[in-house]
Amino acid sequence: WDVDPADPANNHLIAAVIGLRTWETVVIIHKAANYGYSQREGTEVLLPDNTRQTLSGSDELPVYVTDTATHGTVIPNYPVLQYGHTASGGDAIAGGFVYRGKTVPQLQGKYVFGDISTGRVWYADFKEMLAADDGDPRTLAESHEAGIWWDDPADAPDRGSQLYPSMAPIVKAAYHVRGGRHPELPGRSTLASSGRVDLRFAVDRSGELYVLSKSDGMIRIVTGVGPPLTASRDHQHAR
Repeated sequence: WDVDPADPANNHLIAAVIGLRTWETVVIIHKAANYGYSQREGTEVLLPDNTRQTLSGSDELPVYVTDTATHGTVIPNYPVLQYGHTASGGDAIAGGFVYRGKTVPQLQGKYVFGDISTGRVWYADFKEMLAADDGDPRTLAESHEAGIWWDDPADAPDRGSQLYPSMAPIVKAAYHVRGGRHPELPGRSTLASSGRVDLRFAVDRSGELYVLSKSDGMIRIVTGVGPPLTASRDHQHAR
């Protein structure tokens, strides 16, 4: 959910939807809306045999009242964000939050989310997400990958803060420091064959953002934005 402190009456319910085959998505919830399950996944048609195809010009779904009987049709709502089941994405979205805290002003008004399995983290401008909620499946907000700056307290010699592409190596290091015996993280997924991060997010009453990782049993607070890299695009790098 999101409640803007400057405009409490203007609030929104946000859902992160774990996909079956191809897409992980974020939708804005509306009363009585239909989001296409199980005939849609992301901005594509999901067929009964779990294969997919592109949307046709007429995008209406029958309303099933039993397994076979229908009553009228409905036009489904579509995601405002999505990412694919790839190594640079993931296969199980972790629901995020719109940052409303004060510690990291660069994240104000940004929706921060990630992937449970791979530990990758992204952000998107929430105003862009609301603008993308226009009924057109072709309209999506832009998401940006966030690298993670982290200073390993157990490294010797101390290398200082290092930039990581995801939470996976950070969680793996802590898992071993805390007594994990297996060479890889516990759990498995289609994309994270060497174990999964089990990533989640939380906020406190002040709107500050926390990153939770079940595989190493840690709760970490986001404290700032690291220095940009010379060759980077417009990505933020959280600390």
